[in-house]
Amino acid sequence: MLFDLPVKARSVAFDQCSENLRFASAVAEFGLLLRGSEYRGKATYTDVIRHARGAFGKDEEGYRSEFVQLVKLAQSLDGSRETAEK
Repeated sequence: MLFDLPVKARSVAFDQCSENLRFASAVAEFGLLLRGSEYRGKATYTDVIRHARGAFGKDEEGYRSEFVQLVKLAQSLDGSRETAEK
């Protein structure tokens, strides 16, 4: 079955996006950092942590908090000059 849906071209500020979209973007950014992707731009582990924390929502199961701990661990193992955020 083929779907044909129009896409509205409108920009939305990042902080106006849903918590789920903002958190998913932090996860994607982390993946780009881990693989050393050429598309990571100026992303840092600190950016990932900040974006993820800004999109916690209720985090009833604690998965988002656990993700931040994982990013901190990767940051500490990276060996780059960026220091781990406390």
